[in-house]
Formats: sequence, C-alpha cells, structure tokens
Amino acid sequence: MDGWVLDAACGTGSMIGQLERVHFRGRLIVIDASKKMVGKAWERARRTGLEARAALADVSRLPLKTEALQGILCVFSITTVSRPEESVSEFGRTLSPGGRLIVLDSQRPRGTPARLIYPLLVPISRIFCHTHIDRDIEAILEVGQRELTREGRTSFMGGMVGLHDYRKLPANRRM
Repeated sequence: MDGWVLDAACGTGSMIGQLERVHFRGRLIVIDASKKMVGKAWERARRTGLEARAALADVSRLPLKTEALQGILCVFSITTVSRPEESVSEFGRTLSPGGRLIVLDSQRPRGTPARLIYPLLVPISRIFCHTHIDRDIEAILEVGQRELTREGRTSFMGGMVGLHDYRKLPANRRM
C-alpha cells in the first residue's frame, strides 16, 4: 500500500499494534481531538518505525486534502465522536477513488440473546465510557453512499459489534 492511511479518532493508537501484526508498511496518519491521545498514538507509531504523521483535529473537519487517503480505519469511534454524520462525509471527501473505509463499532444487535442485555448496556456505556452505542451506525454510514459503496459487513458478539467495509467509487460512478 503506497498511499496514506488514516486512523480516525485514533485514541491511544491501539490499531497501530494490529497494523504491525499484519505487516502493514504503508504511511499512517493518526488524528484525534484529544492532545493526550494523539501523543500516545504518535509515540506508538514512532516505536513501530512506520512513516507516520499526527494531528490534533476533529474528524468531522479533517485537515487533509480532498482524495488524499488510500484508506481510513475508524475503530469504535462513530459512537464517540460529536458529529458522526459530518465525520463520514469527511471520510468520503478525503478518500481517493478506490480507497477503502473500514469501520468497526458497536451497533444495535439483531440476535435474541444480545437484544436482551443491550438495553442495560446503553446507559452503562454512556456513563462510564462516554459513548453512544445506540447510534444507528447503518444510517450514519449511509451519509457517504453517494461516494462510497458497501463491500461487506460482518457482525460479532451477538450482533453488538459490526465491521463495515466501504470503497470509494470513481467520479464517473457516483450518484
């Protein structure tokens, strides 16, 4: 992978370890709205030897050029950012044609056992984790449908976690 990949709302940079595990050797940008988190992610990226950049920014207003990224990872962040729809729009804007957006996040479960405990987890997640696990991830990701096409979706943990894979369409195939 030659282009830049963004770890959006990177937190402490925990995905950097996973990227290293799969022998990722591309170029990485870590962005978060917290100076402390960006610092931790930057330090983690430096230790891996990856070519990396770090920025303190809100992912709903990315300080990146249009179509500058080959990939975006957004891990457990759509449920925490203040403006998720604007963030998805920014992902569409900054991805280059053919670029991939991978979102891993909480979602409303469809399986019966998970549906039973889910209502208990919503207030707990808000109080202790400052996250909104009850956000409709599918609807939020639809914001980018004009530019992005779904490549796949997989659910985990009884449907409470979803992995969403999108690809940016070339300009002549967008709605």
